[in-house]
Amino acid sequence: MSLYDLLSRGGLLMIPIGISSILGLALVIERLFSLRRSRIIPLELKKRINKSIESGDLKIALKITTNHASPYARLTNRLLSGLNSTSPRKISEILEEQGRREVHYLNRNVEIIGVLAAVTPLMGLLGTVTGMISVFREVMNQSGIKGINPAMLASGIWEALVTTAAGLSVAIPLYIAYRYLGSKMEGLTLDLEEEIQKLFEMFHVSGGEDK
Repeated sequence: MSLYDLLSRGGLLMIPIGISSILGLALVIERLFSLRRSRIIPLELKKRINKSIESGDLKIALKITTNHASPYARLTNRLLSGLNSTSPRKISEILEEQGRREVHYLNRNVEIIGVLAAVTPLMGLLGTVTGMISVFREVMNQSGIKGINPAMLASGIWEALVTTAAGLSVAIPLYIAYRYLGSKMEGLTLDLEEEIQKLFEMFHVSGGEDK
């Protein structure tokens, strides 16, 4: 029996399970590509910004961060933009607000993976229920016949078993990926906070009061 023949015995519910597997795989690959430190806190960008700040050329640093689309660049840009016109406390509030946006940016699609990991086994369970309903329907149809032909029940049993196995086969790796990506996102968020805090302290505004 080929894999296609086996999966086809799962019935219509194999379609949404299959879609979940394809969508989940695509999202996991996208997040693995996006949640790389080199994309969140680019080392070369960090060196250029630090060099500009150390030389006192904040305009160059501001220009560099404006033209770069990474979370580190956006947060640094907000910090540099408010240095001369905003109090330390206000800068802190602005960074916190921007930080929440960046966390949302990092977290996008991760929750969808979690939802797929939770819903897919439920679809498999639904397939089990519909398969068993089919089995009992065949039993009822054969109730007036002497004996029950097991072959007549095979379709429902196949549906129950195949959908359950397929749902779990998709859900388990998706859940593992969800937990891994969540942990990776938290680590990158902490690293990002530390890097911005270093810049914050470099300008002697850390923990400052309103003037």
